[in-house]
Amino acid sequence: MTPDPNKLSRFWQELKRRKVVRVITVYAAAAFVILELVSIIVEPLRLPEWTLTLVIVLLCAGFIIAVILSWVFDVTPEGVKKTVPLIEGNDRKHEKPSRLLAWKITSYVSIAIIAGLLIYNALPDRKKVKWSDLERTIAVLPFEDLGMEGRLTSLQNTLPIALITELQNVQGFIIRPWGSTEKYLATELSSSAIGNELNSNFLVKGFLTPQGNDIEVDIWLINAASEEIIKSYSNKLEASDIFQIRGEISKQVASVFNQNFNPALTVLSNNPDAEQTYFTGLSYYWGDETREHFLMAINYFEKAIQLDPGFTLAYVRLASSNCWMYHFYYDRTQERLSLARNAIERAYDTDPGNPDILLAEANYFYVTHNYEKALEKFRMASGRVSDHVEYNLILGSLHRRQGELEKASEYYLTAGDLSPQNKIIVLELAETNLLLRKYERAEEYFGKYTLMGGRYKTSVNKVHLYLMWENGNEKSRRALDELRILAGERTDPFHTHLAVKLDLIDKKYKEALNTLVLESSDSIYDQFIYRPRTLYFAEIYRMQNQTELANLYYDSARIHLQAKIAASPLDSRYHSSLGIAYAGLGRKNEAIREGERAISLMPLEKDFYRGIFRLEDMARIYTMVGEYGSAVEQLDQLLSMPGLISVNLLKKDPTWEALWDRPEFVRLLEVYSEN
Repeated sequence: MTPDPNKLSRFWQELKRRKVVRVITVYAAAAFVILELVSIIVEPLRLPEWTLTLVIVLLCAGFIIAVILSWVFDVTPEGVKKTVPLIEGNDRKHEKPSRLLAWKITSYVSIAIIAGLLIYNALPDRKKVKWSDLERTIAVLPFEDLGMEGRLTSLQNTLPIALITELQNVQGFIIRPWGSTEKYLATELSSSAIGNELNSNFLVKGFLTPQGNDIEVDIWLINAASEEIIKSYSNKLEASDIFQIRGEISKQVASVFNQNFNPALTVLSNNPDAEQTYFTGLSYYWGDETREHFLMAINYFEKAIQLDPGFTLAYVRLASSNCWMYHFYYDRTQERLSLARNAIERAYDTDPGNPDILLAEANYFYVTHNYEKALEKFRMASGRVSDHVEYNLILGSLHRRQGELEKASEYYLTAGDLSPQNKIIVLELAETNLLLRKYERAEEYFGKYTLMGGRYKTSVNKVHLYLMWENGNEKSRRALDELRILAGERTDPFHTHLAVKLDLIDKKYKEALNTLVLESSDSIYDQFIYRPRTLYFAEIYRMQNQTELANLYYDSARIHLQAKIAASPLDSRYHSSLGIAYAGLGRKNEAIREGERAISLMPLEKDFYRGIFRLEDMARIYTMVGEYGSAVEQLDQLLSMPGLISVNLLKKDPTWEALWDRPEFVRLLEVYSEN
C-alpha cells in the first residue's frame, strides 16, 4: 500500500512548523564542529584515548533529546511553551508548490550532508584496518628534551637506543634500528609522514623533563597513520636510574598488543653506568662511518669495559669499531687489527655462546680479505645475531668485494627493508648501482642520500655518476655545488679532487690551479686512491705543456710517495700514484713496474671494488708512457665488467686524450657504446 503523499506533506509541514528540521540542522552542524575540535585537542592536551568516544555518545544522546524537545516545545516571545497541535481544517498559510519543493530539496540535502559528516566522524573508517590488526612495526624516535638548560641532550639519543635494544627482544615486534630513526630529532614532520618514511605502523615518542635532581619521562605509543595516541606512560626517576626504565616501557608497549606478555629486562651489564656509556658508544658507531665517529665509539666502548670488565657486547662493538678503522684506511696498522682480535677473544672469555661475537669475527675476516672464513662466520650467525641490519649490510659488502654485485644488491635491499631511512644502506645501493652502470637507479639513491643530509666520504658520488652518464659537465657541476652546500663550513678535500677533474675536462686550468692553492691538505685520499696535492699540480701543468713545472711537481710527488711506501710497502694506492709520477717524469719502466706492483697487491680476486681503481691507474700509466695498445686492452677489461669507467667519461676526460684518434680506441668505444 503506497503512502498518502498528502500525509507525508502534512508531516513535513508539521516538522517545519515545530522547527524540528531547524533544530536537527543546527544540532548536526554544532556536533560536527565539536567532534572536529575534540579530535584536534586530544593529543596536545594528552586526554584519554576514550575521550572522542565519550563525546560521540553524549552527542547522540543529546540529539534524541533535542529532537523530542523541539517537537513538544516551542520558543515564543512569551517564553517556552508547549507547541499547540495543528487542528485539521484550520486555516493556514500555504506555501507555493515551487517554494515548498525548494525547501524540501535544500533541507534534505543539508541533513544528508551533515548526517554523512557525523557518521564519518562517529564510525571507524571501513577502509582502515584496526590498529590492533596491524603488523607490529615500531620506530623509536629520538626523545625530546623539554628542559630549558639542555642538560638531557645526551639522553635524547642514548635512551631510545637502549629502548630499541630492549624492544628487539619482544617476540612479534619489528623494531626499526637507530640508523633509520636518528634523523627525526626535532623534526617537524607529522607522525603519519614519519610512519610512511620508515614503513612503520607505530611510533614511540619520548619527552624528558628535568625536575630538580629527577627526570620525568613521558612516553607515547602512537598509531602513525591516524596519529592517535594508543597509550601514554609517565614516570619520574632519579638520573642514575633512568636506563632501568626501558624494561617498564617495553612492558607497557607490549601490553598494548598482548596483555599477558611482559618482556623481561635484557641486562647487558650489571653496572648501569657501563650500560649508559655503551649506548653512547652505539650512537657514534651507527653514525656516518667517519674516523671521528669510530674513535668516539671506541673511546666509549673502552670506558664501558673499564666499568664492567665482563661486558660482552662492549667487546663485540669495540672489535668491530677497530675493524672499520682498519677497513676504511683510517689506521692500516697491524696494531689496529690486534686490538680488534683481542677484543673478540675477550668477548669469548666473558660469554662463549653469544652469537654476536660471530658477527664481529665475520667483520674481522672480511676486512682482512679472508672471505671464506667470513662467510663461514656469517652462516653460523645467521638468524641469531641481535643486529640483523649490520649482518645484511656487511654480507652485501662482502659479495661486492667479490665482484658479485647483484647478490650484494639483494643483501643491501634486505638491510634497507629493516632500516628504511638508513643513510649508509642508501649510499651502498647508490654506489652498487653506479658500478653496474644502472644510472637512473643510482641517481635515485644518490638523491635520497643527499636529502638525508649524507656526507660523501669518497670520490664515488653523485658527481662521478654524471661524469659517467652525461656528455657534458652541467649536471656534474650542479651536483658538486650541492655537495659544497651540504658540507657548509666543513672543508672536504674530495670537493677539490672533483673540482679539478671538472676544470681539466673543461680546460679551465686557471680555475683548477686556484682550487688547489686553497686546498690545505697535502694529499687527497680514501680507501680507493691516494693522491698527493703535488700530483694534481703536475697534471695541470702537463696539460698546458709546461714541462718544466710539471716535472718539478711530479718529482715532488715521487718523493712524497716513496716516503709513504717506505712506511707502508703493502699499500697498493701508494704504488699506483708513484707509477703515475714516474710516468709523468718519463721513467717508463719504473712507472709500469709500480703500476703492476699495485695490481699484484690489490687484484680483483682479493678486492674487486678496490681492484678496479688499480686497473684504471694502470691504463692511465700505459697511456702516459705511450703504450697505447696495452692501455686500450686495460680499458677493454674495465668496460667489460662493472666499474667506474664509461664511454662518455673516456670521450671527455683528457687523461685519455692521447688515445682519442687511435683506431683501436674508436672501435672500443663502438663495442661498448651502451656503457
